[in-house]
Amino acid sequence: MSEINKLLNLAFEDLETAEFLFAGQRYRSCLSRAYYAMYYSAQALLLSENIETSTHKGVIKLINLHFVRTNQLDHKILKLLNDAYDLRQLGDYSPNFTATSLSAREAIDNAQIFINEINKKLNLEKDNR
Repeated sequence: MSEINKLLNLAFEDLETAEFLFAGQRYRSCLSRAYYAMYYSAQALLLSENIETSTHKGVIKLINLHFVRTNQLDHKILKLLNDAYDLRQLGDYSPNFTATSLSAREAIDNAQIFINEINKKLNLEKDNR
């Protein structure tokens, strides 16, 4: 299995885990898993262009540089990733942050949108090669 496929599998696994956590009303953890689903998907897209980074901010920066600024992805997709990152930071590191069912549901929905857009981009790239 290619590294890209491994990352996409991790993305789908974390999206499923986010749904599971949502059902169990574990909203803080749900936000984290929804973000990681997006993160792995973004890493897969970068790797499809032989671009690697191990930092979260690096992934966001490189998606912007190589895909948003070149009009290959809409800036709204990058905003979904940025917003998910910010929520994950709050959920993981701010003890005073309270995640709600609404924010968790939105995070899952946004992760699905993001992953779908990345998958479209990856399929188009495969078709053009």
